[in-house]
Amino acid sequence: MQKNVAVFFGGMSCENEVSIITGTMAANLLRGKKYAVYPVYIAQSGEMYTSEQLFDVAAFRAAEQERKWPRATIYGGFLCEVKGKRIRQICKVDCALNCCHGMGGEDGALAGLLRLNGIPDASPDMAASSVFMDKAITKLVAKGLGIRTAPFFRIAEGDFRKRGAIALRAIEERLGYPVIVKPVRLGSSIGVSVAEDRTRLAAAIEAGFCYDSMLIAEKYLAGSREINCAAYRSGDEIIVSECEEPKTGHKILTFADKYLEGGKERSGDFPAKISKSSSDLIKGYTKLLYRRMNVRGVVRADYLICEGEVYFNEMNTVPGSLAWYLFCEKLADFSQMLSALVEEGICEYRESSGKKLLRNSGVLGGIARGVKRRK
Repeated sequence: MQKNVAVFFGGMSCENEVSIITGTMAANLLRGKKYAVYPVYIAQSGEMYTSEQLFDVAAFRAAEQERKWPRATIYGGFLCEVKGKRIRQICKVDCALNCCHGMGGEDGALAGLLRLNGIPDASPDMAASSVFMDKAITKLVAKGLGIRTAPFFRIAEGDFRKRGAIALRAIEERLGYPVIVKPVRLGSSIGVSVAEDRTRLAAAIEAGFCYDSMLIAEKYLAGSREINCAAYRSGDEIIVSECEEPKTGHKILTFADKYLEGGKERSGDFPAKISKSSSDLIKGYTKLLYRRMNVRGVVRADYLICEGEVYFNEMNTVPGSLAWYLFCEKLADFSQMLSALVEEGICEYRESSGKKLLRNSGVLGGIARGVKRRK
């Protein structure tokens, strides 16, 4: 008997279009004899849609096409179609796969919705998703585990409006120039700038606040190399990929480098041409973060190597194309890997749902009696 798998993609994010590519790829790879797959698109407005048309990425090219698709929602563990005030059950969801990049999906919001509805999830849970979505909190977690990160300074929009001059001076004193400014909850290099002086720093901060209310300023490591490493769990074992070094002709890896200039996932060196000691350290850090944060599903950790030192940069809990190219030579092989992740998510949910839940502890009854006596 087929299991029903809902593949979520899109999201209330600047990375919505990138997520469509990831989601349609995953939905088509899982589709077959073993699984009945239901693609669920989350628009930037937050509305959900489901349709057979959503298996085809071409369906998203027409402007306002989403208005023609059936609206969807999750209710009581079921994927449902919404028609006016009526809700029709489509299927009981046996497992979900999160392919949303950015806010409204990768940040733990979708994981929370699935958990409240009793739906097993093949992707990272609320805790890991929300922590790793925030670049500043991610660095604090890494620091607590003894993993080196580049020096940084957190900038809240409200505080900056009141004490902007103090913040600029603090960044200059602590980090120096050049400095990188990033929105803390965005990916794909959106809103990221490199500033060489105070004027450019102030402009970069203002530009960053167009995307997020929280930023980080980070010391720019001149001559650094960006290295990626992915991981997923198979039973009790954490599998880590070989390291990859994406290439760029800019000071930082840009959105265009990742998605617009050729669109190739593997546009650098794989495996990365780095020392064995650096490779082993990066793999070890990735496995440590995965284990200590109790992550499930596939993730990608990004690092910088500068003057022989390894710096952890950030963790992507829904990496582009689910980082399939770091594990598999062929998409057919990745199809089997996705199937294993779905089964892992189902098994983990069964184990956790079997835990005891204290019910009717008597607290409310005691309060009710006390109220009656006072009357």
